[in-house]
Amino acid sequence: MKDEKAGFEVKCVKTGSAKIKLDPQSSLFNPFALSFILLGLVLRLVGLGDRAFWFDEAFSALFARQDVNTLFSLNQGDIHPFGYYLTLKVWIDLFGTSDAIIRLLTVLPGVAALWLAWLSGRRLFPERTPIILLGLFLMAVSPFQIYFSQEARNYSFMQFWVLLAVWFWLRGLEHNRWADWIGLGLSGAFGIFYNFTTAFYLAALFIWPLFAGKQNWSNWVIWRMWLAGAGGGFLAGLALLPKLTDRLNTIKGNFWIPVPDPLVVLRTFFSYIFGAIQPDRLLIAFALAFIILVVVLGQAIPVWWKKRLDDGLSRSLWLLFGPITLVIITSLLFQPLYLDKALIACSPFYYLLIGWAIFRADIGRQSKAILTAVPLLLAIVLAAQALPELYSGQIQPLFIARYDAPKVISYLVAHPAEAVITATDISWLPLVYYGPKTLPSKYPLAEYPYPNIFPFLVEKLNSEYMPKADISKRFKKFWLVYELNPPDGPVPTPQKADLSRTPI
Repeated sequence: MKDEKAGFEVKCVKTGSAKIKLDPQSSLFNPFALSFILLGLVLRLVGLGDRAFWFDEAFSALFARQDVNTLFSLNQGDIHPFGYYLTLKVWIDLFGTSDAIIRLLTVLPGVAALWLAWLSGRRLFPERTPIILLGLFLMAVSPFQIYFSQEARNYSFMQFWVLLAVWFWLRGLEHNRWADWIGLGLSGAFGIFYNFTTAFYLAALFIWPLFAGKQNWSNWVIWRMWLAGAGGGFLAGLALLPKLTDRLNTIKGNFWIPVPDPLVVLRTFFSYIFGAIQPDRLLIAFALAFIILVVVLGQAIPVWWKKRLDDGLSRSLWLLFGPITLVIITSLLFQPLYLDKALIACSPFYYLLIGWAIFRADIGRQSKAILTAVPLLLAIVLAAQALPELYSGQIQPLFIARYDAPKVISYLVAHPAEAVITATDISWLPLVYYGPKTLPSKYPLAEYPYPNIFPFLVEKLNSEYMPKADISKRFKKFWLVYELNPPDGPVPTPQKADLSRTPI
């Protein structure tokens, strides 16, 4: 159909497995989409240097400051591949080592992921621009997305490569061209070099065509996808196989990830909306997140079950729940691996499903749209109010062990002792990172509960493990630093402890 007056042309394009109509309103340079991406950029630039690095971020920065040989040697004991560390090393060599500059590197793929979410949404829901725009807006303002687009770790990069792989995958299903399947393979390979969890996303993409197996075998979709797409991911995995084996052994030896249960999975959907929230608002935030999830799935699953079409709704449900299901199965059968932040690349498709629930075009569905929109609006307001405290580090997502290391160092300098003994590496590393030459010397406690930090890194930072039995022999006055849940109200002033009758 061609409309000279309106100035656009709509064509029906026959593809390998579906027909797609291009929507003139969802053009590549939609002004609303560009505005939301710009908003996402601004929100990700705010507060980059306002909170001190926690353990994992200090770990990244210390890795990146080493020469390449030392970096690879240190990485032998790490549970992540080397892709992000090498990228960060090049970045800080070019631009510097301030906290804000280091975090800026992860902002870039975080913003690029917004663009890829828009492109993927156009292919999942053609002619449904409001759905795509709402999904993009939710991703742009999500505190969960904002936080991990700032954190000096690899999750922002992983999401970028996964979404790029999804975009190639969607194009491949439509056109079945070698270029798209090769793009899928290369994107997956790069993703694996940044984070091993990428493998679960790739597995979900490769499993999907089997649901329409007869058609996809006959038109060679599966053959091309597996040869080009899976080939790239397989080669990357093969190259990193020794590293992956070491990672699994490390996790089995001393990792803390719990076995996923229904509450853990529900918490993921809370994280997708809020990321983090003030403790006094946790119950209402969790209730809102639960209501949104129930209302969205209560609409989406019956429609999918009734039609069983290979359409945007079905693919969005699979892109959301496929990787999550694979991680749950692996966690239950082998080793717990379930982390909300590692499932960050599923969240854009949850946002799209929320948009679908509100803007679905069925007649007489206004009441269900309101049921989704009202709790969503309340959740957006609540999450926005929490953003300042998320930026400052007063609240943080689950599994983030954060404290203000520079402030602790200032206190220790003002109240001198012979040494600082830290109960865990989580407390030791940020203190060493922010005060490498600041007295007193800092030692991680060897016996609590096991040396989780890598001996080579301890040696590299001119430190050593401190056995309990040696502390009182070497020092008469020392500080013992450990993490605890902060009490309500002001934190009491530290007091001297009588250790004469109590074993250390």
